[in-house]
Amino acid sequence: MAGIERIYLDTNLFIAAFERKDALGIRFGELFTASRQAGHKAFVTSELTLSEVLVGPCRNRDTNLVASYEMLVRTSEWLDVIPVARPVLQKAALLRASALSLKLPDAIHLATALGVGCTHILTDDRGIGQASLPADAQVAVLRPDAATLDALIQELSA
Repeated sequence: MAGIERIYLDTNLFIAAFERKDALGIRFGELFTASRQAGHKAFVTSELTLSEVLVGPCRNRDTNLVASYEMLVRTSEWLDVIPVARPVLQKAALLRASALSLKLPDAIHLATALGVGCTHILTDDRGIGQASLPADAQVAVLRPDAATLDALIQELSA
């Protein structure tokens, strides 16, 4: 996968990595590990991600998972966590105005990715797609299937 510099990670990827017990969930964990070992910040997400990932564990009173997410979703050697600031919210409003089916959280994720120059958005959310992006956006939406994850892991490990 040539041309991948910064990849925006949608909330559903963090949930899959920590809460799914299948092969795809394991691959997400491997992707995060490959990024840490690559020595550069390949991944970006929004502070909104923390709020979204905490809903289930808070509802279930799973304090261990809450603590794990709070440790994971913070700026680190492999992940930039971008604040939800006024420019992000303004861009999110413009995105929603042009794509009426786009939900506000999804628009915030897209606005964040566009604002920091991500080359790709990795999401399993079918509400986020190329059609919800401006025509001139220089970002591609990737779906987290096995082939895509394998290619990303390979590129990060090279």
